[in-house]
Amino acid sequence: MHGGYLDFINHYCSKCLTASGKKKIAHLEHEVNLGNITENEFYRQIRQVFGVELTAAQMHKLIVAKMKTDKGLAHLIPHLKKAKIALFTNSIGHMAIDVLKARRYPVKKIFDKLFISSRIHLAKPDAKAYQYVVKKLRVKPEEALMVDDRRENIVAAKKIGMQGIVYKNSTQFRKELSKFQLV
Repeated sequence: MHGGYLDFINHYCSKCLTASGKKKIAHLEHEVNLGNITENEFYRQIRQVFGVELTAAQMHKLIVAKMKTDKGLAHLIPHLKKAKIALFTNSIGHMAIDVLKARRYPVKKIFDKLFISSRIHLAKPDAKAYQYVVKKLRVKPEEALMVDDRRENIVAAKKIGMQGIVYKNSTQFRKELSKFQLV
């Protein structure tokens, strides 16, 4: 999933894009991703600090509506061979699940396990987060393949011994995935 949150920030929150604003928004994102503050508190802070004149519900709805899912990737996942498939997302509250439900993706059929940062109180790219995920999946780090659209998350996963693919699009992903004999 991508697009909705960054589009929201770019459109509604020009004050977020200053040097100090970027630092503050990064701190708030980290806190909400870890579950240290609620999604509503996150939006309340966005309103208060940056002057965004929308309610928490309006902000959530706008972001979820604008988020995009990669249909090619969603179609590919159920066809992967011999693999446990987990979703590990840094999520503002339950937004990731809301997006999947809104797009009618059968979450329980696609993923064997869900790891939502705000629920597990660990977020990418923290090594402890990756260690937690592989432990819960009952695999060794070297048996795990991390796929993420952010290079820094792949670099961090590799530091604990995981393999990784920086995701660009479903065609590139399928090609790189063939190296692991999963498709």
